[in-house]
Amino acid sequence: MTNHPKILMLIRQFGNTYPKHNQKYKAITSLEKFTDVYYWYEDGSILDILKKIPVKPDFIIHYDPSWGHVFAPHITDLDKVTIPTGAFSIDIHANKQERLAYFNQNNIDLIFSVIKSPFLKAFPTFTKQFRWLPFSIDPEVTKDWQLNKDIKFLFMGLVNDGTVSHPPLGRYPFREAVLKKMKDVEGFKYNKHPGNLTSDIALVNETFSQELNRAHIFFTCGGSPKYPVMKFFEAPGSRTLLLAEPNEDVWDLGFKDKENFVACNTEDFFEKAMFYSEDESERTRITTNGYHFIHEHHTNDVRAQQLLTYITDYLGGKEANDLPLI
Repeated sequence: MTNHPKILMLIRQFGNTYPKHNQKYKAITSLEKFTDVYYWYEDGSILDILKKIPVKPDFIIHYDPSWGHVFAPHITDLDKVTIPTGAFSIDIHANKQERLAYFNQNNIDLIFSVIKSPFLKAFPTFTKQFRWLPFSIDPEVTKDWQLNKDIKFLFMGLVNDGTVSHPPLGRYPFREAVLKKMKDVEGFKYNKHPGNLTSDIALVNETFSQELNRAHIFFTCGGSPKYPVMKFFEAPGSRTLLLAEPNEDVWDLGFKDKENFVACNTEDFFEKAMFYSEDESERTRITTNGYHFIHEHHTNDVRAQQLLTYITDYLGGKEANDLPLI
């Protein structure tokens, strides 16, 4: 097998339909820069699909089939093909039983997940098939826009702020603590989560990065699912100091406390926010390190090459399933 296998990707064209998820679409389709990728967007039997496309693929990738097939078509008969198959998985804390049934019924050979530790705890029987493919950034979108830093403290993200029923209280305890403590602090700005499946979003992609770029300090966490959400990459990638509650995956990704972000918890985030707000030298040093760290190790192109390595290694008979990510 050469390093340029032919890949059939079963996916919806959701990047423009759902702007908030455009980065996910761009990340997975960046694979086409490094190998031959053929796309299929409609529901159907894989046996019929293989008759309609112009090539015989070496590998089939089915994008996340959960969420009512919003992001990927409903595909049947995957268990009947001899071509190796892979599935992409994002929010494993949702639709767990549906995902489990899908993995089992379709004999999926590789499972690409944006999270590591929570996935392996949720699906321990799929450790052999697991391949870690974390979130990443598009450096043309998430970057230093060189805007005036006119926001001291910024928070954007899903949280129960007392006016919503979802998420339930306690899903994001760190975010709840930040909002409660910081809401009346001078220079603090809170932008409510806009929802997932809507095209009417003011802060998305470039404008989201620009908002981050205006801030000195940005807060986030992985909530009770305990995984590095995309903001772990977007905030430092927009040259903003990330103050975040860490989790196991964060350390494995190469995040280092007081070097490229600041680790904190519900007890000490306020003290650390005040310190780094006042200490411009340290804030700038860590912010700069974080920016270069993300743009060197966690871009779409880097991730696409990691995905290709996973596939070519598998096709070549290699069993290793844990590539170094930094």
